[in-house]
Amino acid sequence: MNRLIDYVIVGGGSAGCVLASRLSEDPECRVVLLEAGSEADGRLAAVPGAAPRLQNTRADWAFTTVPQKQLFDRRIAYPRGRVIGGSSVLNYMIYIRGNAGDYDRWAQMGNKGWSYADVLPYFQKAETNADFHDGYHGQSGPLGVESNRHRHPLCALFIEAARGMGLPFNGDFNGRSQAGCGYYQATQRNGRRSSTAEAYLNPVLGRANLTVIRNSHVTRIVIEKGRAVGVEYLAGGRHQETVRAEAEVILAAGSIGSPHIMMLSGLGPAPKLSEHGIEVIADIAGVGQNLEDHLGVGSLSVFIKDPDAVYGKVPATFDEALDEFDKTGGGLLASLFLDAGAFFSVDPGTEYPQCQSVLTPGITEFYRTDGAPDRSRFRVVGWPCQSKSRGSVTLASGNPLDPPLIDPNYLSDPDDLRLSIGQVKWTRDVLNSKTFDGIRAGPAQPEFASDSDIANHVRRNASTIWHPTSTCRMGSNAEAVVGPDLRVHGIAGLSICDASVMPSMVRGNTNAATIMIAEKGADLIRSRS
Repeated sequence: MNRLIDYVIVGGGSAGCVLASRLSEDPECRVVLLEAGSEADGRLAAVPGAAPRLQNTRADWAFTTVPQKQLFDRRIAYPRGRVIGGSSVLNYMIYIRGNAGDYDRWAQMGNKGWSYADVLPYFQKAETNADFHDGYHGQSGPLGVESNRHRHPLCALFIEAARGMGLPFNGDFNGRSQAGCGYYQATQRNGRRSSTAEAYLNPVLGRANLTVIRNSHVTRIVIEKGRAVGVEYLAGGRHQETVRAEAEVILAAGSIGSPHIMMLSGLGPAPKLSEHGIEVIADIAGVGQNLEDHLGVGSLSVFIKDPDAVYGKVPATFDEALDEFDKTGGGLLASLFLDAGAFFSVDPGTEYPQCQSVLTPGITEFYRTDGAPDRSRFRVVGWPCQSKSRGSVTLASGNPLDPPLIDPNYLSDPDDLRLSIGQVKWTRDVLNSKTFDGIRAGPAQPEFASDSDIANHVRRNASTIWHPTSTCRMGSNAEAVVGPDLRVHGIAGLSICDASVMPSMVRGNTNAATIMIAEKGADLIRSRS
């Protein structure tokens, strides 16, 4: 590509689509967006309940972890979006920003400008909220956020049961307080998925100063005399191309992709790069380190006396359900039915919630298969809000087509297992409460005789909630990769703007926070020009 470009953005996902849209608002600013994938199946991407059908398709990197020592050496499937819109196309659309205290902690860690008061305006700027009109929410942003219009009746029972255990009802988890039980909002507009592709990128594709290059697998950042000047990529997976950036190269490839590309480019822990014959350009020890993720501890189930009374008649096949949604906007695929949940603590007196919980009616399994939906039960899944375990993303080889080694190192900190056991006990008490007596066929399953039994349940069944963060984290200490301005330490002309820069993970689902980082990052980057 010969014409002059100001910004090259690597990764057209949750953050990259935001950056491309915001940076190209200036008609004098020339922007190129590189994405390894292409557009998602438009029909499936728009339908809330079809999300799991996009996993293990061309829209998914379909990573797996290395064997997890604390999970009986299981390899965990690790979906990541390889598609315009990234993981905002594959995710389950729960809109949670995290706790205000999470961002105040970022600022206390030395990241000036990232306190809750600093980031709230960017959450507001991003969204048009269909339900809340107050000082915590926005009404004119690209991202659609709304309450699900097809709540399952089980949601009200779950909330009643949680309240019976002393948890207060919370009408807005993203408002004044996070703790309590209530209904989640979703990244949807008019009942359809609002991915960052749909919300930010698609409306501006006609801009003359924005070029989107699909099917472009980035292999290396080009660095000359200590400055990032461009990007090499495989066009269509076949031949190598280079695009040069006059102002900045911006990595937005996510918590797996961004550190992987950094290391392939000679930026990372010197010993690990040398192992694979990669010339060390900058010894940045923190690249790929400090991986944090939410580990779902393994669901508990309640079998139902009368499935017809709880679930009613449902379509016999996925295609029938898809046709029903197309015709009516309703039916089984109008929701993932992940609408009710809770934020609570295992230990009394904590300042912020320690655990998150989500009700999942049994019919959600219908979305994964072509078989009949399982109407025999419903489930509740949960996870500790902030893991103390730390993992890594490292090179498997110097070949850019080889996936990296992903090691979340789950449960390596004993306190994560302690909180996971507490999460399971809380869930068991909720499901065995009198609230569910009218529909429950027996006690919650599985049953446990001891904490050791619960620990084994966690180790055998726990899996990722798909919230990796912090592998290129922000800060000023020796382990930091970028500063509060998102510039990479020691390399000019290179920034990172995605979930990998989080100094620590937020309490809750991470997509809303990633979009906020990109909104704020766009302003930081523009201020340098």
